[in-house]
Amino acid sequence: MKPFTIAFPLYSSLDEAPRILMEKMHLDLSKKQVIIPGSPMFYSPILQGPAAALEALFAEHAPLSEEESKAISAHRSLLFLQFVAKSPEEFLSFLPVAKKLLENLASGIYVENSGCAWSAKVFLELVSGDVPLEAFVNFIETSDSLFTLGLEPFGLPDFCVAKENVVGGGREVLISAADSVLLDAQDFSSGSKWKDDDGNVFEFRNEATVPFAKKSPEWNAQGYRRLILRKS
Repeated sequence: MKPFTIAFPLYSSLDEAPRILMEKMHLDLSKKQVIIPGSPMFYSPILQGPAAALEALFAEHAPLSEEESKAISAHRSLLFLQFVAKSPEEFLSFLPVAKKLLENLASGIYVENSGCAWSAKVFLELVSGDVPLEAFVNFIETSDSLFTLGLEPFGLPDFCVAKENVVGGGREVLISAADSVLLDAQDFSSGSKWKDDDGNVFEFRNEATVPFAKKSPEWNAQGYRRLILRKS
């Protein structure tokens, strides 16, 4: 499976971060792979220096308050965590790790697989909601469809839907379908059907026309499924 790569802009410097992460998270940066208490997965941690204009990258994805922008701009190092979540339970075990980092040590979170970039406050709000997956999935719009981006590390294809078939452009339908597939074991094979919370019935179909080249970082090797609206 494709690993997750998650970055946290830290308040602490390159010199300070190893000690602070060990004290607060029991995260030993001297090791290539570590287990963080409360999560059964192996994490590969990498600490790097600060990135210039990082707040601009975050603001491109979601608006930042002046306070959030200043906090991200003032970061003094970057912690990258790479890991493979082999089950929904393992993915969910990462959330307390992220929460602890963001409540004490980091000003934001960047999900490299999807390009999602959130301030600490917004990410914590998202993962405390009904669909934590929303914080990890981005959306790509074409002339007639909306595609998800970022589901490959979950072992899933990305999904798409025709914008004309759904209210609000399709984000709610796509994230709800992805959540049902990941956490409720909804069948997503071509020809299977799924009903959303409003009672609309969609059929999954293999999708061959996608907005990404096969060699691009955005390409999902698990494939793509289109949600086609059917009569209930």
